[in-house]
Amino acid sequence: MKIEILGCSGSVWKGFNTTSILINGDTLIDAGSAASVLDDEGLLKIKHILLTHSHIDHIKELPFILDVLYCNNARGVNIWGSKPTMDVLKAHVFNGLIWPEIEELKMDAAIFRFESVPLGWFGLGKAKIMAIEVEHITGSVAYLVSEAGRHVLFSGDTGYTQDLFDLAASLGDSLKAFFIEASFPNRMREVAEVSLHMTPNLIEKGTNGLVSGSPRVIAYHIKPRYLDEVIAELPEGVEYIRGGEVFTL
Repeated sequence: MKIEILGCSGSVWKGFNTTSILINGDTLIDAGSAASVLDDEGLLKIKHILLTHSHIDHIKELPFILDVLYCNNARGVNIWGSKPTMDVLKAHVFNGLIWPEIEELKMDAAIFRFESVPLGWFGLGKAKIMAIEVEHITGSVAYLVSEAGRHVLFSGDTGYTQDLFDLAASLGDSLKAFFIEASFPNRMREVAEVSLHMTPNLIEKGTNGLVSGSPRVIAYHIKPRYLDEVIAELPEGVEYIRGGEVFTL
């Protein structure tokens, strides 16, 4: 499984891109920055876009991605998210005011489909995907990606969600990486709790026993203003990313 970190930051800052993670060249988790990073050739390879939730830093370049795909007569592109996320996109983005309505562009199902993620596993090419509800805004999900018996877990934006850590622990050695958000430093735990985000201390609480085991635990979605502070506070063995990294897992 090839994982390219096009962007992974918790806010906009010069030199940092918001979340877009490309898997195997054709599946994108979140649409925060892909149109700014990939050229048309790279964008035209995308067949699936998995949205964790509807906050602007995770969807802000979706219209521009679709613009490139539409203008190049792309086919069979699926945009996935929870039903609440899909409802927000249709009501507040693709509504004829912020961006043209889908119907106005005459995009039939052969071009784009907006799909609600089902319960349990569903297939995307060679990979299988599971969406897991997490503690953030309504409709927020994490994604577990499985390929050839190997799993990678992406938390998306989340507050402390015990079920997510229990799932990670249950996967044992088949879990190769757990990308977990770390938006704020420990001193801002109250802000993190109110906004339903994570801190290094909360990561340590949730990953107790995981870090010394098989999976790589990798912090992301760090707000650039606090990057150095968060990195210094991460538990021993927890890695971090800032964008541009490529993993083969």
